[in-house]
Order: sequence, then C-alpha cells, then structure tokens
Amino acid sequence: MRKNIKLFVVIFFCLLPIYSHAKLKVLTTTNNLKSLVELIAGDKVDVESFSKGTQDPHYIEAKPSYMVKASRADLLVSIGLELEVGWLPLILRGSRNPRLREGEEGHFIAGNLIETLEKPTATFSRADGDVHPEGNPHFLLDPLNAIKIAEKLKFKLAKLDPENTSVYEKNFKKFTSDLTLRVKQWKKRIKVGTKVITYHKTLTYFYHRFGIINIALLEPKPGVPPSARHILGVMKKAKTEGVKLAIVENYFDPTVANRVAKDVIGLKVKVVPVSVNGEPKILNLFDLYESLITSVEE
Repeated sequence: MRKNIKLFVVIFFCLLPIYSHAKLKVLTTTNNLKSLVELIAGDKVDVESFSKGTQDPHYIEAKPSYMVKASRADLLVSIGLELEVGWLPLILRGSRNPRLREGEEGHFIAGNLIETLEKPTATFSRADGDVHPEGNPHFLLDPLNAIKIAEKLKFKLAKLDPENTSVYEKNFKKFTSDLTLRVKQWKKRIKVGTKVITYHKTLTYFYHRFGIINIALLEPKPGVPPSARHILGVMKKAKTEGVKLAIVENYFDPTVANRVAKDVIGLKVKVVPVSVNGEPKILNLFDLYESLITSVEE
C-alpha cells in the first residue's frame, strides 16, 4: 500500500508541470484579428472570433453563448473605432468579466494604435450614414498596419503569458519578415493608379497602400442603400474615368454593381472576401492579401 502511494506521488509531481500552465483563452471580434493572433501566438493560445468571415462585423448578434465565452476569456482583441459599438458592450456587460473592460489588462484595442484614414474633419449627423468619428476601422486590410499591431500584440501576449515570450518574439519576427517581403512583391503586380469602383469603404487602406484609386462608391453614404439617381451618377463617372473594375465585398449584394456593369462597356464585377475565412481557401491574412491583390492586378 505504502509503495503504491509513493508511486502515485512520484507520478503526480512528474506530471504537474504539464498541467500547471493553461493556455490563454483569447477572443477576437473579427476573423482578421483572430488570424493575427494565431500568426503571433501559434498553438500557445486558444483563440476564437465572435464574427465569421462572411459577416459584416458592424452587425453581430450579442448571443448569450458569446457572453459565456467572454466570462472565461483572459484576453479580448477588438478593432475599436466604434466598429463593434452596436454589440460588443452588450457581450461584455453580460460576461461580468472585469478583466475585459476597456482600459483593463485583458482588453487589447487595435484601433488605438493606428493613424486612421477618413477621419471626419467636420461635424456630422446620422443623416450622413454610419460615419466612424475616429476614422475608417478597416485598417487591417493594409498589410503594414498588421505588422504595427502585431508588434504591440506580441508584448501584450508576453505580459499575460511570460513563459512563452520567446515564442511570440520568434513568430513576430517571422511574420514581419515574410509579410514585408510579400508587400514588395505585391506592389510589383499592381499598376499604380488603377481605378476601381467599390460598394463600401472597406478597402480604403488596401487601396491606399497599393496606389489604387477608388473613383466612386456604390453606397451614396456609409450604410445607405444606393438610389437610382446615385447609380446613374456612378455610371457616368465610370465611363468618364474609363474604369474597368467594380469590387463588391462578399457580404454585400452585387446586384447594383452588375446593373452598372451592363451600362458601362468593359466593366467587370468581382465579389471579393475581405476577411479570413470569407471563402474556404482564405485561411489566414497572407491568403487574404494575396486574394485581394489577384482581384485587382491586370
């Protein structure tokens, strides 16, 4: 009996280090953020996204199951800039997890690290559509912004999980090196000054990074469906500017773009994913950027 007890004690203490370090539980508000966490953290964390790759992240349902997940999370990674303002506060309130509140150690807001584009300089009202007062929140579609955020994310993960600091550092260096090289290659594939039409302002940062000119939006105002008059104006501008490509984010209906294409000779409509897992083949941020580059290269 005594021998069995000794054996049990030896086995227990041998196995203790294996179970002493639980993985961080990380939640993200978008799949693009989820991919960024995975690229930096690898298998050292468990990460889930509230939104799917085919969903518009402005409009997510604050499900009770999300509140339960948030109640158990160590870290929340969000976009900020009021992208999640309609649903994330409800999840946080329901989770009763004080660590995830804004300003606390368990909440990492990526938008606070970015020099945003399209920040309003004048007063505006709801009549102007879904305007973001702090600027466009779709900044992760610029690969170099992803590097900037990844650097700060690396430090946050290391602070919460110091045992794996070297892993986060190594993964960050590889991510930065690989992505910087690919950006140089991608720029060679894009003709600077390429003109496009887009449905929403989702791709602003991507266009800015690669010198693409968005001459018109199918939405007259953010979140406002296009009127017949507005569509006619887009058609006229597309003909004048010689635009050959209309891009529609895959969580919007391409019907309006197809209508424009019928009237504008040579205009092609492409429906593109703007999020990881927006299509089955888009498994990470590298795949997403490659897909977008392919959609606009001649």
